[in-house]
Amino acid sequence: MKKGAIIGIIIGVLVLVAIAGGVGYFVINDSMQKTKIMKTFAEIEELTKSGDFKMEELNEKTSNIVSSGKYAKVEKAAKNYASDLFGKAFEIRGLLQDEKLSQLLTASNYTADGPEFIESKKYLSETKQKLETGKTELLAYLEESKINSYIEAETTDSYCTELYKQLLTEDIEMSDAEKKQFETSIDKVVSMLEIEEEVLDFLIENKGKWQIQGEQVLFNSNSLVIKYNSFLTKLRML
Repeated sequence: MKKGAIIGIIIGVLVLVAIAGGVGYFVINDSMQKTKIMKTFAEIEELTKSGDFKMEELNEKTSNIVSSGKYAKVEKAAKNYASDLFGKAFEIRGLLQDEKLSQLLTASNYTADGPEFIESKKYLSETKQKLETGKTELLAYLEESKINSYIEAETTDSYCTELYKQLLTEDIEMSDAEKKQFETSIDKVVSMLEIEEEVLDFLIENKGKWQIQGEQVLFNSNSLVIKYNSFLTKLRML
């Protein structure tokens, strides 16, 4: 606009044309940039809404910046946030879907890793810690200060901030009840792992008093059978 005004002064009668043309261009371009962002985030929402997608598919979309100027800052901030948020969710999902998680208290694992269960104990300890950390970090991503930090790292422009919030916060807002449900779900899995750890400690403590026969673990006293079964009852009650 400043350049247009200067040219207009110089060429006199063309000033109105220059200014009108300049204003027209920026209004149209502004609208086009916003439309590009809205379109790309509609595609991201369509991809992620079912939860049945691969992180590589999301990364392909979030790494591609389709707008320019101040809009590119908004787009970059929002896509970086979305990528980090879903990345953390995928980490947790990977832990919960690990097949080893359901194989710890099986005859095959007792045979392979018993009677000391060094690998199983290490796995349990690491998985519990990762779940606790993942839970804390994911909940932190849902806090307003964390959400805002991504746009604040790019720009302080109020319009950009509002557009950024429009793109994100309405879609990812989580009620206190939903947050509590998520926490409870993770805590339940951690409790399950703690009981499984108790089972392994029990087997370690009583090594030489049990053996594997087929798919069953057999103890040499009824009291040990009762104690072992009590652990399994606690697991079923979770």
